[in-house]
Amino acid sequence: MTDMRASDADRDRYAAVLQDAYAEGRLSRAEYDERLEAVFTAKTYAELEPLVADLPAGNLPVVKPAAPLVPAGSGGQAPMVAVFSAVERKGVWDLAADSNAVAVFGSVELDLRQAQISSQSNEIRAVAVFGSVEITIPRGMRAEITGVGVFGDFSQAGEVSAPDAQLPTIRVSGLALFGSVNVKEKP
Repeated sequence: MTDMRASDADRDRYAAVLQDAYAEGRLSRAEYDERLEAVFTAKTYAELEPLVADLPAGNLPVVKPAAPLVPAGSGGQAPMVAVFSAVERKGVWDLAADSNAVAVFGSVELDLRQAQISSQSNEIRAVAVFGSVEITIPRGMRAEITGVGVFGDFSQAGEVSAPDAQLPTIRVSGLALFGSVNVKEKP
């Protein structure tokens, strides 16, 4: 096992092995959901390898680039993924400047009213497929919505108050396919 960082493409390959195992009846629904969530929150190969070690094609080759293609960023946040489940972030929590929220037959609820937001400009990429992503912002926070709804809704709901220059800006982009991505203000 290696402590080398895993890429999104690596996590997708491991997720495909789990998908095949579930389709073949090798994993129960609960095992599949648990392992899939672990795949998308894994940061290294050492975290990924045990998730497929007992499955066919579980010994996926480790591709090691000679040098990083993109310099490592400062900190990050695991994607918030809900597959046939729910993810909720509220109260005091850290929002990375660049975040992903994915809901597939599930829901992701992000309440930014007490979140620790270190950057003045923040991007949330939201994808809802037969699911929902709900983002609650405090009054005065500027939200820029640039997503697309296909048989779904991608919008800012309710009244929008005047922007407060001291509050950060949230950019929400992505896709709602037979689902919804909504941003709403609350005090």
